[in-house]
Parts: sequence; C-alpha cells; structure tokens
Amino acid sequence: MKTRGMIILSVAVVIGLGGLLASLNLNTTKRQSLRIFVHDRKQALGLNPGQRDLEHMRIMTGLKDVSNVSCRHCHGIELEHMRWNKPRRRHPTPEGMVHSPDGGGLFVALADQNQVVEIDTATRAIKRRATVPGKPIGLAIAPAGDRLFVTCREADTVVALNTARFEVIGTAAVGISPVGVGFAQTPNGDRLIVANTGSGDASVIDASSMTELARVNTGREPYGVQTSADGRLAFVASRLAEMPHADQAPAAELTVIDTVRTRAVKRYPLESAHLSESIALDANRGWALTPMVRVRNLIPITQVARGWVMSSGIAFARLDGSEVVQMPLDEANAYFADPADLVLHPRGHRAYITSGGGDVVTVLDLDRMFEWLEEASPAARQRAIHDLELAHDYVVARIPTRRNPSRLALSPDGNTLYVAERLEDSILLIDTRTLETLGRIELGDGGADDPIRRGERIFTTAAKTFQSQFSCRSCHPDGHVDGLTYDFDGDGIGDNMLDNRSLQGLAGTWPFKWNGQNPSLAVQCGPRFAKVLMRTDPFSDDELKDLVAFIESLPPARSRSAHLTELTPAERRGRDIFFATHTPDGEGIPRDRQCHHCHAPPLYTSRMKTDVGTRGPTSLIDEFDTPHLLGIGASAPYLHDGRARTLEELWTLYQTNDLHGVSSYMNKHQLNDLIEFLKTL
Repeated sequence: MKTRGMIILSVAVVIGLGGLLASLNLNTTKRQSLRIFVHDRKQALGLNPGQRDLEHMRIMTGLKDVSNVSCRHCHGIELEHMRWNKPRRRHPTPEGMVHSPDGGGLFVALADQNQVVEIDTATRAIKRRATVPGKPIGLAIAPAGDRLFVTCREADTVVALNTARFEVIGTAAVGISPVGVGFAQTPNGDRLIVANTGSGDASVIDASSMTELARVNTGREPYGVQTSADGRLAFVASRLAEMPHADQAPAAELTVIDTVRTRAVKRYPLESAHLSESIALDANRGWALTPMVRVRNLIPITQVARGWVMSSGIAFARLDGSEVVQMPLDEANAYFADPADLVLHPRGHRAYITSGGGDVVTVLDLDRMFEWLEEASPAARQRAIHDLELAHDYVVARIPTRRNPSRLALSPDGNTLYVAERLEDSILLIDTRTLETLGRIELGDGGADDPIRRGERIFTTAAKTFQSQFSCRSCHPDGHVDGLTYDFDGDGIGDNMLDNRSLQGLAGTWPFKWNGQNPSLAVQCGPRFAKVLMRTDPFSDDELKDLVAFIESLPPARSRSAHLTELTPAERRGRDIFFATHTPDGEGIPRDRQCHHCHAPPLYTSRMKTDVGTRGPTSLIDEFDTPHLLGIGASAPYLHDGRARTLEELWTLYQTNDLHGVSSYMNKHQLNDLIEFLKTL
C-alpha cells in the first residue's frame, strides 16, 4: 500500500491533480484531503502552485511572499487527530506516598491509573485499591490513621478516604491542579492545606466537612506543603521562580500560612531558586529546608560548559524569617539534577533527597550542615551555593535508583526509606541504618515497550547533558514552562534574549523556535538541543523518535477550573472580541490585525512569522513565529523575550499602534473579557 501510494503521488505531480482525482472513485471529503496533501507535496518538490492559489494565499495571509506557505497552514487540522487527544497506555506511575501511623501500611498514589493502593509493609503486597478521579498526586493522613486525603490534579479536587473501608467519604473542590497537601490539627478543628499549582494559591479546607474555608495567594506553582507540629502554621514551597523584569534575577517563594486565621503571615524570597517541590521542618534548630535548583538563566548558555547555568542545592530558611542560606548538593564535575523530595529522619541527624534527573538518593549529614551554618561568616553563607567543594563535608552517600525517583516516605521508626521510582513503576526500599537497599515493590512492568514512556524517561534524565547538569524537565517541568528568559548564544551574547515556551499542546504547531527556523520537533530536540544545550553527543535516532512521541502526547495546560463546563458571560463576550471583524462602532478591522487571523483555531496559530511591532531592546529581528494559544493563560510571561509579565501587559504596555491586533477601542472591561476567553483555550 505504501508503494502504491508513492506511485500515485508521483503520478499526481507529473500529470496533474485533476486527472488523477477524476480517475479515482473517491468521495468529496477524501478528494479534498488528497488535494491538500498533493498540494503540500508539490511545494516540497519545488513546484509552484497556480496563480489563483497564490493570490488566495496572499489575501488570506496578508503576505506578499508565500513561497513557504502551504494549504496545511490553514486547512485539514483537527484536534481529535492530535497525539495528545488519542488514547495511550496507562502505567502505575507511583507519586505521593505516606505511611500509616502504626507502620503496617504504605499508601501510594498511582497517578496514571487513578488509583490509591495500600501496601502491606510486611509482605510488600498490595492489600487494597481505591479508585479516585483525575490523577492522584499528593497524600496526607490523619494522626489517628482513620482518614486519608488525596489531591486529584486533573479533577481539581481533594478526596477523603475512610481507611477502614478504603472508600471515598468526602470530596472538596479546590484550585487548579492541586498537588501537595498537609494535615493540621488546629484549635479550630482539623484542616488541610492544599497547594494548587495551576492557580498559584493554597486552599485551606475544613477536614471534617470537606469545605474550603479560604484561598491564599502563594508564589508561582506552589507544590510542597509541610505543617508545624502544633498545626498553627503551614509552609508552602513554590517550584517556579518569577522574574520581576526580563533582565532581573528570578526568585521563588516560600509562603507561611496561619492555618487558624487562614492568611499568609510570611513570604520568604528564594533568590534564583527553581523547582522547589517539597519542604521539611527542623523545628528544634529553627529552620525550614527545601531542595532547589539554582538557576542562572541570565548568563550566556555558553557557561553550560563551565557548570554555571543550573546546579542543585538546598535552601535553609530560618523560621523567624531573618535569613535564607542556600547550600550545594552538587560537587565539582558531578551534578545531580532535579532534586525532588526531601524528608528528615525522625532523630534529626540526616536528610534524604531524591534526584529525579540524576537517579540517586542523596543522604545528608544535617549535624555537619548546621555546624557549618553556625560557624560560617555572613559572607560565606551568602556565597555557599557557588562553592561546590562544600558538599564533600556533608554528603554521606549517593544511593543509585531506577528511573526518575520522585517521592519519599519514612517508616514511623525511621529505619526504612521508601523511594517511588516513578518511571519504573516500582518502590525502592533502603535501610537507613546501613544505607543498603532492601529490595523493591514492583507495581508494574515499567513500560519499556511504550514509546511515550521511553520518551518521558529521556525527557527527565540528565545523563545526556554535559556533566549531567540538567534534563529537559529542568526547564520544562511537566513538559510545561519555567517562566524564565534565557540568553542563548547562537545570535551573540546578550542579544535576542528569549522567553522559554511551553511544550504542552505543541503537536502540530511547527515550525519551532521564536524565529521559526526549526521545521520539526526532531530538529528542535535533536541537533539544536545537542549544540546549544547538551554540549555532548545528541540523542540517537531511536531516542529522538521516542522523545518526540512523548512531547506530542502532552495536552495543553489548563488555566481554567475543571469544574467549569460552559463559558461564563465574560468568556463569551471575550470570544466575540477575539473573533471580531469590526469594532463596536462598525469600523472594519484589517484582516491581518484581527486576532483570529494570526491565531486561527483550532490550534490558534497561523504557524507563520509575523511582525506585530514587538521587537525588544535585545532583538535582532522583527518577525517572530506566531505562538499557539492553547494553554496560554498558564504560560506567563509573554512575548519572545518575556517582557510582558501578564496577558494584560501585552496590550497595556507593549501594544504598538494597533499592530498586535486592534485593541485601542477596548476599555478595561472589554480587555478583561478578552483575557478571560484566552484562559479557556
């Protein structure tokens, strides 16, 4: 069949499309599809379309030169055919873990299978399973062990399970994409603090009635939650840093919430901290600890070869808010990318940290670390994160794991450490007294025969980058965006500062890069990635094929609650503005400045370069690739160099003479409506 198709295509190019279609018994739809396909193929072979086709392209695109335009830029695109919209294999994918207070059971969230399981720690066998909605991630258990609470990321809910019957007894709606959860016994009753990574806030929930009491703003993408022993405070670590301006160093936030008054009482800025996904408290010494990546995004990417773009560390924040000290986890010429979870031994002498990109568990001597903190000068503490010799003083061991270790759990007696090997569908057991492995609990086959799973392993490993400094995930957590601007050196140091773009919903939106020079993901993630970022050998052909399969499986990000099923009145008004061809007073809007002209559905991109007057102070070009708008509400900052921190700023600060869509007629309410619609895409 493939050979016959190639012959037909060749004949079509030689004798013309009309004669071929007349000779085939095809219905109208199939003829249209073949016509479009052959037209694209003619262009690929360098054959010019007819004059009427060229004129149609010029009218519809507004371009004089349409030599690089094909029918596929506008026609034949259907979301249901996108890889992220098709069924795929589901694997256990262990995420959150928590021990029962009596030590007899280990509860594990199997994110990809929408299940929570209870494992008998004596037999290492699954005792019970409970089905929950929408990708369970985080777990917390009541001190009495009678209730288990589960965050369901894709359903925007928290579920309460009765551990005796192992069934759902309550559900609470929260913010967008809940992840971390902490349990607090307060004078006003039991409460849950839930980190809503998609909406940038934390929900405070009455654990008895499962009702939301308050929503507290946090840093960007709150992730890890830890509550104080008395239940009065909750500490929330945000995994993404925010840049005040495109040319200023970013900072993540550690938010402290009063669980009784349901409000933020402290906000610790973590300078240049990134991927802070968990937090632990050492109340006796008066510090909060969170793992982090020290990101140096504003230095030229040439510094990858010197180890100065990303390094892993741990932030120590005094509970009184007086100081934050960052200390390295990496060593010179030996990096352990993407620290994920952190737990402290009950006796407080050691800490354990997973390295999701380095496939190790790092064991730290906390006594030595705190001794150094007490003796070091303020200047030494300030520069500690840059001193890679320090780690030799307090790193006790690096224990190898299988692919992508994520969450950790300690047995109540502190003798056994459980490590969720996320992309191997297994749980590693470590004896904390001897630091020897005790075997594994196998939850699945690991998915080695699944190209999407294999691609995710490549995406999350740091083994392919120079000195294993970072992975694809380091800049694209969950395949999304880190919100940072980088100085890539291909156009010269300090020139063309570029905003990182999300990989979610990217399938079918070629070409890639802000200058539109990479025609496919294979080029974008292969030679380009190897040359600019990896500084080592590129991915093999098979690895690259799997990596592309994984990226194309990523659905668009959400900036709208999963509980909303219809457009609100404001969103409907915004939709009318987006598709408007005339202003409210009847004046026509030029075709090339109508929103939907460049951002045409269903992908909301024309896939062509456009000059909309957004050239920045470091830019060397005027035309930029038109980004797709799927998930745009969750992809701040905006513009090619990240100057616009919000969607509003696109038009209030960086609109130039109505070139980036005609918006001068909009009042505040109309602009707000437009933005509300964009958040639905």
